[in-house]
Amino acid sequence: MTTETVLRADSMLTPAGTVAPAELAFDETGRISYAGPPRAESVVTHDLAGHALMPGLTNGHTHSAMTLQRGVSDDESFMQWLATVQGIEQRLTHDDLVAGLELALLEMIETGTVAFADMYYWDEALIERVRAAGMRVFAALACSASDHVAYPTVSPMTGAEVLDEVERLADRYREDPLVRVGFGPHAPYTCTPEFLREVRERAVAGNIPIHTHVSESAAEVAQIREQYGKTPGDHLASLDFFDAEVHAAHCVHLTEGEISTFAETGTSISHNPVSNLKLGNGIAPFPEMIGAGLALAIGTDSVASNNSLDLFEELKHATILHRGARQDAAAVLGPQVLDIATRGGAAAIGFADSGVLEAGKFADVVAVDLRGTAAAPLAPESLVAHLVYGATGRDVRHVFIGGRHVYADGEHLTLDAEGVRERARVARARLVS
Repeated sequence: MTTETVLRADSMLTPAGTVAPAELAFDETGRISYAGPPRAESVVTHDLAGHALMPGLTNGHTHSAMTLQRGVSDDESFMQWLATVQGIEQRLTHDDLVAGLELALLEMIETGTVAFADMYYWDEALIERVRAAGMRVFAALACSASDHVAYPTVSPMTGAEVLDEVERLADRYREDPLVRVGFGPHAPYTCTPEFLREVRERAVAGNIPIHTHVSESAAEVAQIREQYGKTPGDHLASLDFFDAEVHAAHCVHLTEGEISTFAETGTSISHNPVSNLKLGNGIAPFPEMIGAGLALAIGTDSVASNNSLDLFEELKHATILHRGARQDAAAVLGPQVLDIATRGGAAAIGFADSGVLEAGKFADVVAVDLRGTAAAPLAPESLVAHLVYGATGRDVRHVFIGGRHVYADGEHLTLDAEGVRERARVARARLVS
């Protein structure tokens, strides 16, 4: 006999629109068995009156272990900021990475994020920390050159050894619904063409995805033009880089031609508006990306360049930023951005069975409290607008990932929240002393 977990709430977002009142049920496999109006015969296991159910959010680009660097370089230019954070990275230990990662998991879960794409140092022990917390991760192992040791106080692995490790870990987790492993060549301005070709060849041969930075700053674009006579996207295309499955972060300065290339090759992009603004890197052509039908996600980048992993903040910025810049309230619409941050983002980073509340998909569900003053008065037809423009991560009360209850009314069920925060405080004090 199949046992269902049944959630009842005031309203719920489904692919067909808002359902109010609403019921969502999932079975012991963690997949949704019903999403619609309340059924008379259901046995309710979680009465969430005063809440709305929505798909869990997906963070399309971050560096989670960098939570230990929150606020270390808040008012410096991009290249100065990069030098500061890379200097700290030369002192990181593996324990620091665990502390930073688990702090990020806390923040993401309690603000409604269920999956994330990450580029940093990764190994099996760190991946298992994510699995234990219950989250989904696309873990890309950062590298920039065959002979370069990126994190010398964490591991002696060179870039060449990182590529081997990616292949091993990708095979290890290939059938795991919570984990994808990929190559993380940092960017065209830090990787040689030869190294990028090798990554592409291995990615295609092993059916392994790539996560990289592209055209984050004007300085990067100028450097690539000077070195190779091309824009970063065109430079990568000349290397047949997009023969592989590529997920590109930032893309602030893409040309119209590059956008077409990305669309034709199925390359996905993470739009990270707050980080781009904070570092003074500019405003990405997000409306054109939407118009071209690109596979898109919304990301925070690291808290060293953002200070927050709250994707609700990104939802609002990703909508109103482009309206203001274009002086056009229709430039980007709230429902578009919410869809990108849920269904679209999940698909972009390889978790297509997440991101929507419908039968057959994984029960990656967030319950948002509607009882606060900022939500009053709220009619069901205004739910999407509230989630995009009015809600924050502080309104999240419950999180289920694959049917697993990981956050319940402010309490973490898979992480020792206070222990994680204390370890992070200790690690941060040592790093910046």
